[in-house]
Amino acid sequence: MSTFNRNTLVKVLEILDSSHAQEALAAAKLASAMVREAGLTWDQVIDDAILPRAAAPSSPAQEPAQARTPGAGPFGYRRERELSPHEQFFMVLLSPRTPVDVKRKLRAWEGRVLDGEITPQESADLQFMYQSFVVG
Repeated sequence: MSTFNRNTLVKVLEILDSSHAQEALAAAKLASAMVREAGLTWDQVIDDAILPRAAAPSSPAQEPAQARTPGAGPFGYRRERELSPHEQFFMVLLSPRTPVDVKRKLRAWEGRVLDGEITPQESADLQFMYQSFVVG
């Protein structure tokens, strides 16, 4: 089982409230992939989430040891597979390390990324941004 970052899942699920249907759909797919890649079911995620606020870890130092396991990919993903462009897209958007001007540029790509219509150059640029702002 891979590590699982509940805080990131919450951020992704908050996008479900978007007024843009394609953005909400992509967030739902990303959330589902995160749960699947962590080897969990939605029942497990929801059951674990229904804890009193005080029982939830409040800092990285209090997170379970498996959540900080070296070798785990960013946002709890396993590194055993290549992420799709839309997964990279949302991870770059959600990363606190991504500069605001880069996030603005990505917003212009959003429809094409979600429809799978980005150019090979944009795909390479997205991979570079992912490596720079998420992994690196």
